[in-house]
Amino acid sequence: MKATAATVLACSAALANGSNAGLQQWSFNHHDHEVPVAIWHPAKGTTTPIAAGPFTLQAVSNGDIEQRQHPLIIISHGTGGSNIAHHPIAESLAAAGFIVAALTHPGDNFQDRSLVADERYFEERPRQVHALLRSIAADEKWGDLIDTNRIGAIGHSAGGYGVAAAIGAEPDRQNLVSHCNEVSDDPSCRYRDPSIGIVMETDKPFLMPETMTAATQLAPSIHAAVLLAPLGSVVSADSHINKDVPVLIITAEHDEVLPAQYHLSKLQLVAPHAESRVEKGAGHFSFIAPVNDTWATQLAEVAVDPDGFNRTAFNAKLGEELSAWFIKKLQP
Repeated sequence: MKATAATVLACSAALANGSNAGLQQWSFNHHDHEVPVAIWHPAKGTTTPIAAGPFTLQAVSNGDIEQRQHPLIIISHGTGGSNIAHHPIAESLAAAGFIVAALTHPGDNFQDRSLVADERYFEERPRQVHALLRSIAADEKWGDLIDTNRIGAIGHSAGGYGVAAAIGAEPDRQNLVSHCNEVSDDPSCRYRDPSIGIVMETDKPFLMPETMTAATQLAPSIHAAVLLAPLGSVVSADSHINKDVPVLIITAEHDEVLPAQYHLSKLQLVAPHAESRVEKGAGHFSFIAPVNDTWATQLAEVAVDPDGFNRTAFNAKLGEELSAWFIKKLQP
């Protein structure tokens, strides 16, 4: 995937033409559950603030999209998140010429965490990533606008694990149990306790069938992946991430949920080709979009950064960095 001046210019043509991020809503069916997806795309027009719960998006609502094939980036949020939790990154990518599809993971989102205590959690998370890819590639509208030879993925926290699993990593639940029994300084272990943290704010929780059948349609391949403060303790040391898929891992210097010594180390073992760096001053939740002040108390630790860290500036910079990284890696 060697970059050339011509292909880089072609991929970033949206920026040169003054495009902004358009935003549309879509959904797909998974286990008889409608999965909401936010889709950002290059669009002409002026962005306007869009109030969305704890976040304020900046996008062109339902703007026209150029009728050609665009590279696709999918975004997988962390435990208890949503499809707009990483909107600054999505907006930057869309303005740079990408279509960006971010799903709200069924059974593990801000309204419904019924899946978290299910023993199939670590198989189902990447299965949902593949289901999104299959569905959007087959969609009558979006399928024709996506270049399935240029697909990237971004995952944060549990989403980082899910993306890693979608490109070859495999879970080892027994090893995770042993790990959590042996150490006392890995805060992520508390998230596996079914007696806490499983909130139900919906009257229709996500239900999985007792037996799983293989999908008849293969999902398009992921060709480049970014893992942000990823969950790695569950990854089996016997598995391997596809060495032909470029991987960038960014961890937080002050990660209060997934300490690097237990998580980054596991992922580096199964993806020795991955690039990795530490974001100085950042905390685990710094990768999530800035939270509106009126929601700060309600969202507690999700809204808090280490002293002196500017989440707004960081997310803007990160969006630009990842846009440049994917332009370079997703070359024909």
